Amino acid sequence: MGKRTLFTLTTAIMTGGLLFAMAGYAAFNSPEQIGLQDFIQIHQQQKDKNLAGDSFSAAQLSEFSIAIDATATAEQIQAYSDASFKKLLQPTNERLWFVMINGAPEGILIANDKKPVKMGGKNRSKDLLKLYHSARGLAANDEQVRYVEFEGQGLLLVLSGEAESVFLSQGLASLLQLPEGQVQPREVIAKMKARIAPTSAQQE
Repeated sequence: MGKRTLFTLTTAIMTGGLLFAMAGYAAFNSPEQIGLQDFIQIHQQQKDKNLAGDSFSAAQLSEFSIAIDATATAEQIQAYSDASFKKLLQPTNERLWFVMINGAPEGILIANDKKPVKMGGKNRSKDLLKLYHSARGLAANDEQVRYVEFEGQGLLLVLSGEAESVFLSQGLASLLQLPEGQVQPREVIAKMKARIAPTSAQQE
């Protein structure tokens, strides 16, 4: 093997290693990983009573994430006359991850493509992960599952072709006075309208 060939091969290996290292650095410094480190630091400082501080150092993000959609404005929801829930939504650049410790959910993390946005607690993550497993059973892939918030409470929407399935979290089910779990989209829309109506009347 000539010196030039050896030099070329060595350069290629070094370049490949550098690219791999850069990719690893970018992944470690992604918005969701930065958010995870913030989550760990906050909980270690709080010295959570249910878990030893060292346990949080083992926290990891779920292998999947859920795309987040935003709802239409209150005025648009009030004027809406269709039965389709997805037409009330707009895509965002945010996604939701579960913070897992030893296979159990300890929180949720929401991040966009630039920075962490919000964190949620253990109870909410347990409820939402249970809901996710129910919703995922109707979806061909994770991209068919969307996370949506209404007045700070969450639901999951499964879009499979023309079919729509809505799953309400405990918090949103209580807010809308509907059963938690799978609910007909038109029922959710009707309850959202009813929830908005008194607020709109007060503003007038």
